[in-house]
Amino acid sequence: MSIIGERARQTQERVIAFFHNALGYRYLGNWKDREGNDNVEEELLTDWLKR
Repeated sequence: MSIIGERARQTQERVIAFFHNALGYRYLGNWKDREGNDNVEEELLTDWLKR
């Protein structure tokens, strides 16, 4: 497991805040330990696209 530096983590938090606050994306939380974690959650994307 790699260790993310504090500055990198702060940058990630700013990006998350921008997507959530400015673009209206829903933040689903930190899934780093979630089984089956993937960059694209196909089921969530498919449901969203159908709407």
